[in-house]
Amino acid sequence: MAAGKQRPNKPREAEDRMLSVINHIVDGIITIDERGTVTTFNPAAERLFGYPASEVIGRNVKMLMPEPYQSEHDGYIENYLRTGEAKIIGIGREVVGRRKDGSTFPMDLAISVFKLKKERYFTGIVRDITERKRAEEELRQAEERMRSVVDNVIDGIITIDESGRIASFNPAAEKIFGYERSEVMGQNVKMLMPEPYRHEHDGYVSNYLQTGQRKIIGIGREVVGQRKDGSTFPMDLAVSEFRLGTRPYFTGIVRDITDRKRLEQELRERLNELAEADRQKNEFLAMLAHELRNPLAPLRNALHLTKMPGATPAMVDEARSMMDRQLEHLVRLVDDLLDVSRIIRNKIDLRKEPIDLTAAVERALETAQPVIDAHGHEVKVSMPSRPISVEADLIRLSQVIANLLTNAAKYSHKPGLIWLNLEQQGAEAVVRVRDQGIGIETELLPRIFDLFVQGDHSLARAQGGMGIGLTLVKRLVEMHGGHVSAWSAGHGQGSEFVVRLPALSPAMTEQPGETPAVAASAGQGMTYRPRILGGKRNRRVLVVDDNVDAAESIALVLRLSGYEAACVYDGPTALDAANDYHPDVFVLDIGLPGMTGYELAHKLREQPQFRKTPIVAVTGYGQYDDRQRSRQAGFDYHLTKPVNPDVLQVLLNQSI
Repeated sequence: MAAGKQRPNKPREAEDRMLSVINHIVDGIITIDERGTVTTFNPAAERLFGYPASEVIGRNVKMLMPEPYQSEHDGYIENYLRTGEAKIIGIGREVVGRRKDGSTFPMDLAISVFKLKKERYFTGIVRDITERKRAEEELRQAEERMRSVVDNVIDGIITIDESGRIASFNPAAEKIFGYERSEVMGQNVKMLMPEPYRHEHDGYVSNYLQTGQRKIIGIGREVVGQRKDGSTFPMDLAVSEFRLGTRPYFTGIVRDITDRKRLEQELRERLNELAEADRQKNEFLAMLAHELRNPLAPLRNALHLTKMPGATPAMVDEARSMMDRQLEHLVRLVDDLLDVSRIIRNKIDLRKEPIDLTAAVERALETAQPVIDAHGHEVKVSMPSRPISVEADLIRLSQVIANLLTNAAKYSHKPGLIWLNLEQQGAEAVVRVRDQGIGIETELLPRIFDLFVQGDHSLARAQGGMGIGLTLVKRLVEMHGGHVSAWSAGHGQGSEFVVRLPALSPAMTEQPGETPAVAASAGQGMTYRPRILGGKRNRRVLVVDDNVDAAESIALVLRLSGYEAACVYDGPTALDAANDYHPDVFVLDIGLPGMTGYELAHKLREQPQFRKTPIVAVTGYGQYDDRQRSRQAGFDYHLTKPVNPDVLQVLLNQSI
């Protein structure tokens, strides 16, 4: 070796490099001997624990530990040296360190052992994990909050993987579907679906994963779920997608909407009820206007007759009779309206006493006879020889039977038979009224006694009335402790009404003698025929109105004005009379038995000889829709009752 040259001290250089690494590393490096005495304490350890190395080196390392680690440390080293059993050497663990100021902090500690000159040393690499632990705690709290939300929300939350297997199932889902979480985890979610959803589900998921085409992901829809017991229910389902790594998962949020659907249905039903009530109200108002105008029309005509110069005393007397009858009719209408009010307020009073039903039947026949006669019906009455007694209000019970007879007469197309039968069945008195009329639609039978119910709109209007009579019948019968029922084979098959009342025992009411059997007829089956009232035959008017006085009063006015006039009282008869009588003008009511005025006008227009014959509507129906319908049916004019006779005459003079 040349003089002056020094060999490089390689161990020293390596030691310097290692010392530089140790002094600049971010982790604390602490070396202790077998007694736990600190031999090295790098700058990073100084920063972590707040001690300078001079205050630590030579002292026991447990000064850097809080209890209980401090008390346990020496014993742990002794146990390791004696047995060689290591707990943390060679592995890392989380422990707690103690700074100079007494504060503690979480740290990762990794310990290794080495020997130097036959003595063992331990090196601990320490990393402050305060920030990591804080982040972990925040994450844990966030997860806990999320878990609390998921576990306590009222909506079911279900997570599935790409195969449809259930990965999570919250308590609300357990409550909704009736399954425990353990019963569904790992099972295909289609177990919660009825057909056809169950059959379609796997294909839908597979199609979505292959094509990306979504149907409900990202939006909500109403579907049907199936509970553990097999029952189904409507639910709102919202599906979203998320990924863990590259693996897709789907979360479904489920809400049982059974109550909501029920409320929606109830709301729809209520709205329908309100709409129906509004329709019935409008229908009732139209009927009321019609029924009030019907008697007003002959009243006005009769009054006009009394003022005409050519009116004879006989005509004036007839006019007065018309006014009396129509005033009585108005009184009955007002009474019906008052009875409606009493029904609604439950204010109908009865004056009950023991009566013989024969008296009620006779009084009812007397009341209904004008209507029966006007429609040409014959009533066959059958009663037993012995009296049947009930405790009742005679006037009100007579009203019940009269209403049934009047309906039977009005709702029969052609003159025919009406049967009135009275009998006793056990402890009940039974009154039956049967007709050959238009019958009752099957769907209407359950509601036929409801207020303002009259069946088919056009048919009800054709027959007149306000839909009050049968409601009164039902209420009055029930107030007598009885029951009323209706039966019909259907449209055009006639109908039967049966009133059942508690009968009084014979011992309570028996009178000397017996009531003879009755086989009476009210009305003699009068056949409608056009009646020529005189006047100029070259100007003929056919008047058609189911209100006899209304028709006759118009005819009388026309006769005094120089017209020839004939009257009929229902649609089918008017059609026959038109071909026999060949009128120059028709004056038609709309609400006609057997055929509405609209139908009659339409049929007349179909016949070549009447295509240009003026047709005038004189009716109680005066709403805009009624006028429109008149024009469509073929009417030339639409006059609303009560019509001023002078206006009618001017109109006829212009038309003929």
